[in-house]
Amino acid sequence: MKKNHVLLFSLISLIIFVSSNLFAQNTRELRAGAAPVSGTLSPGEEIWYSVRAAETSILTVETFGSTDTYLEAYYGVGVERSFITENDDGGEGTNARIELFVTADREYLFKLRGYNNEISGPFRIMAASEPMPSPTELRFGSVHKGTLDPDASHWYSVRARERGTLTVETFGRINTNIGVYDAQYDLLWISYGGGMGNNAIVEIPVEPDQVFIFRLMGYNDVTENYEIAANFDTIPPDRERNIERSSAVVMKLGEAVPVYLHNPGESRWFRYETPRHETPRTGTRFAVQTRGRSVDTMLFLYDSQGNLLFEDDDSGEGVNAFIFERLDDGVYFIEARAFSRTATGRFTLHAETR
Repeated sequence: MKKNHVLLFSLISLIIFVSSNLFAQNTRELRAGAAPVSGTLSPGEEIWYSVRAAETSILTVETFGSTDTYLEAYYGVGVERSFITENDDGGEGTNARIELFVTADREYLFKLRGYNNEISGPFRIMAASEPMPSPTELRFGSVHKGTLDPDASHWYSVRARERGTLTVETFGRINTNIGVYDAQYDLLWISYGGGMGNNAIVEIPVEPDQVFIFRLMGYNDVTENYEIAANFDTIPPDRERNIERSSAVVMKLGEAVPVYLHNPGESRWFRYETPRHETPRTGTRFAVQTRGRSVDTMLFLYDSQGNLLFEDDDSGEGVNAFIFERLDDGVYFIEARAFSRTATGRFTLHAETR
């Protein structure tokens, strides 16, 4: 039995050794700052690239061209590699782009493939690094002014003081985008526009003492002045408990009611009672809608017994929901949630009678 165990262990070691060598031989080196490398993808092909970080920095690997590409990033070498992140269309058009906070003398692997197994075509891929930034602190309620040059980045940081919603927005004529990072400089997402004109805006649910870092960039080839501001909205205490119909909050007509989804799959419930009339009427024309940019919302309208009457996904502006129905006298419940059961974020709820 011992001999069999030794043979098995030796065989496994040999397989790992051979696999590692084959992988190393098929891995192509990318040098940060070097000219783009050209290649051609065949259907179903995967091409691996390695990048060794010379210093602790922000590393960007991206493709260029008309081929719809997909990138995955890993730590480690050979079969001993672990997944970090992936990207589809983060670059120009259908090109992939991954941005990572990397540490000195560590090797990172990138797997390039087509978006699906049928895709093929030429591509260019390159790696670039930039030194770690020193973000400027944004204070709530104040405006920071600056001038943004083409291809330049301005970095800002914000620390939340309590649980609520953080909003960061730019103002000016320049077309901006804002990259959102956590405190470890891991890129969470990039906001392209959404604000006034061509300005960018982000809305983030935050916890006490949570830190976010923001990278401001323009995508016009001009030098332009801008303003950037951070604002904070606290969460009203009664909004924290209405996650079930039994704890629904009374709906106030004519007000923009903030709605916070902190956890995936969470719903917020509201209660509305139509005015009672002494003489018969044909009902109350009731309108309720969501407004916001960061959450694809759904609305559900129930009667007093919890029976679903109406529902809506995208009848409002953009990805917002809208219900407009004639209601008889009585009590009604409104459920607001995200279309995706994994989504979180903030939006506002508006109700009125017409």
